[in-house]
Amino acid sequence: MEYSFEQAAALGYDVIVIFGNPNNYVSRGFKSCKKFNVCLENGTFPAAMMVKELKPDVLDGRKWVYHQSPVFEIDELAAERFDHGLEHLEKKYQPSQEEFYIHSHSIIQ
Repeated sequence: MEYSFEQAAALGYDVIVIFGNPNNYVSRGFKSCKKFNVCLENGTFPAAMMVKELKPDVLDGRKWVYHQSPVFEIDELAAERFDHGLEHLEKKYQPSQEEFYIHSHSIIQ
């Protein structure tokens, strides 16, 4: 992850926003989005949304709004066609999936 942080900074990025289990990212320098006043477009602060400043104090307390990149807009039909070309694997449930669901649907007040 440290290498990725260095590369992002070298490309001119000031901040990284990530969605995940805080237990996996806090030790890497990510903090609650609420601490940096970074919210979703609807004004909420999801517990799973964390922020890491690559440049100290670049988020200066003003309100910031996270806008998801269009790269995350997936053509579900195209993805399904792609999946059919792969070896079939049994779909399994991992406890971490429920943990992420809880974090991503919890809002910090």
